[in-house]
Amino acid sequence: MVSPFVTQTYTPVVTQTRPTVTGRFKAHVSLVYRGLRFALTWHSIFMVSVTCLCTFLCSKGMFDIKFNTSMTILAAGTIFPLVFSVQAGFLRRDDALSAMAKLKGAMFTVYLMFKTWEKEKQGKWGWETDGSGNWAAELDTVYEKLLDDIELYLRGSRPAPEESGNVVYDGLVTLGTMMEKFAPHCGHTIYGGQSGIGRMSCYHRDIVSSFERVRAILDTQMPVGLRLFCFALIHVSPIVLAPYWNRFCGEKMVHYSHYAMMESQYGCQAGYFIAITYVLILVTLYRVQAQLENPFDGDNLDDINWELFRAHFDQLDTYGRHGPNKRAELNAITIDAASQGASSADFERRKSGTI
Repeated sequence: MVSPFVTQTYTPVVTQTRPTVTGRFKAHVSLVYRGLRFALTWHSIFMVSVTCLCTFLCSKGMFDIKFNTSMTILAAGTIFPLVFSVQAGFLRRDDALSAMAKLKGAMFTVYLMFKTWEKEKQGKWGWETDGSGNWAAELDTVYEKLLDDIELYLRGSRPAPEESGNVVYDGLVTLGTMMEKFAPHCGHTIYGGQSGIGRMSCYHRDIVSSFERVRAILDTQMPVGLRLFCFALIHVSPIVLAPYWNRFCGEKMVHYSHYAMMESQYGCQAGYFIAITYVLILVTLYRVQAQLENPFDGDNLDDINWELFRAHFDQLDTYGRHGPNKRAELNAITIDAASQGASSADFERRKSGTI
């Protein structure tokens, strides 16, 4: 018998064309625009307005309040905690992403075991006929419920209800029980007749440990004291430093005789510019830190793409030697269902071939 693996043909990967100068320029302009939109939120605009108002009230024409201080020390003391929080948030996100990748790999490996180790009634292996197999189809159903429960737990409200985690454990128990029932129907009877259950158990352990790792990351918040300090810092320090922003221009004129600036009764432009820049830096860093708190909620650009993770499991039965053809058929069904306005239930029936 000729191995089915030698019949595969290599299809060159089509690489992307190199963008033109105009295309790169538009991409850079779009990136700058998105960056400005990210920084100019209602929160930042409010803080800028309050800071400018306090600077105006402390000017010479109003209450004439000024003091001098070391901006180097203040900048280090205010920016460093925020940068540290952002760095810790990215480390948490990377740990969660690594655990999700391990979870996905272990679940996919178990599915391949079910799909290829099952022997049909004719005595052929599942990989010989490239059929989905009864046990693999049943496992796909178990995976759908398990992934729904995991998504509900990861993307639900925090703190998560205890029952939302318990249903995930129920699904993991169901998966382990299904592995045990699959053993007599598995074609692998070597290695003491354990039918590969030992190897499946290792991957089941990886699934459980990966979920626990993600759960520990998600349920353990960032340092509460540091988060509270940063929140107070970005709202208090720009206002408290309002007298310093007014002294900024006078300090420049004392040290530089050629400094082209006239002291205004209501503050100088450079003082307002420094105050606005300082506020935008603080508020933007805090927003980045807050968005990294939960990498699964799906509300931010830096969140883990759960939809992409789930999409790979929604087409498990299309992977194999004839995978490109099966996925093309599935894509055609999806486009046809979307054009006809079919519901999700109709789409599932079309996918399974019942309609």
